[in-house]
Amino acid sequence: MVQINYDIHSPRRHVNLTANSDLINLVRKEKGNLSAILEQSMITFLTERELMRWKEENRASFESYNRMIEERGTLSDDLGHML
Repeated sequence: MVQINYDIHSPRRHVNLTANSDLINLVRKEKGNLSAILEQSMITFLTERELMRWKEENRASFESYNRMIEERGTLSDDLGHML
């Protein structure tokens, strides 16, 4: 699992942003914490980006491994023949 490295004790900072007013009203009606929702959303966004970056950085290795499996089969295929 990808884990985002950030200081959870970092001071909070005020930001101005805009959002759909109906969504804000619905969240408030449900007693949702807008700051917590935003933080979780940012963590999710950064996690997804890091995973995409990792996949891209390792794409050549995945492709090489897949070619090897296509050509030679898996280790479990070999073990099956031995039994």
